[in-house]
Amino acid sequence: MAVISTFLIDDDNEEKFWSHTHSVDQIIQVLDGPYLVVRNKKKHRSSHLVIGTDNSGHCISIPIEPTNEDDVWRPVTAWLCGKGEATALVKAKGKK
Repeated sequence: MAVISTFLIDDDNEEKFWSHTHSVDQIIQVLDGPYLVVRNKKKHRSSHLVIGTDNSGHCISIPIEPTNEDDVWRPVTAWLCGKGEATALVKAKGKK
């Protein structure tokens, strides 16, 4: 599992967040609570997907890319979790 201490945010990914009605603050909040990191589906740009909740309890999926630092990842975009993503997060929380 990927260890994430922080996200690397830039103008490009911030614009993508807003296009899906998410703020940078919401994306960062996902790292404050329990979250799940899974391998992304093949043929997708991002190797991993972070699934977690913001401070309002909204389940958010964030495709991420590695950076030059092991524990710093770059989010590509973000969207509200689909049913399968939300279910995976609930199951992961139950195992901890």
